[in-house]
Amino acid sequence: MNVQLLPDIDEKKGRILNAALSVFALYGFKRASMEDIAKTAGMSRAAIYQHFRNKEDILVHGVQAYFDVAADSLTKALTPARPLDEALQQACAASTGGLAQALLDSPHGEELLSMKAGEAEDATAAGNARIASIWTDWLAQEEAAGRVRLPEGGAAEAAQSIIAGQHGQKMLAQSYADYTARLKVYADLMARALAP
Repeated sequence: MNVQLLPDIDEKKGRILNAALSVFALYGFKRASMEDIAKTAGMSRAAIYQHFRNKEDILVHGVQAYFDVAADSLTKALTPARPLDEALQQACAASTGGLAQALLDSPHGEELLSMKAGEAEDATAAGNARIASIWTDWLAQEEAAGRVRLPEGGAAEAAQSIIAGQHGQKMLAQSYADYTARLKVYADLMARALAP
């Protein structure tokens, strides 16, 4: 299974990252090898090592690239004055790209979703903070314009609650299709809750 999960940032690095994420989804992170990644990328192991130190380094760069894509999609979805239900549907869908599908449809998805170690954990925390900031800024702007009504905790707490709810849908989902269906319901509930 070779899935195009991330854009080709630089042709070779993009090819390696996409191959690695496909291999991680197929075998799990622990069982994946640099040889598996090289074969899937159509490259030699030596060529892989010219770009990345090891599979942990590949994972960190993959996480960072994923959050770049997710942040860009989220920013585009959360444009000022967009109808609330439409904005929330699109914003929730911003997290449902190829990576979410590969993880949720993978027999190793649970392992990959719960990985918490070293630099990958730090990259995930930084990416999540970036996503929270985008949500917080949008919510604050929409409240100031009278287009949403925020709970007492304000924009930052509302953003954290939205993100936690999205994460909860992912953890409950049995498949990618189930996840996207759950997100539609969740986005509709959030739109109703935030409506002025």
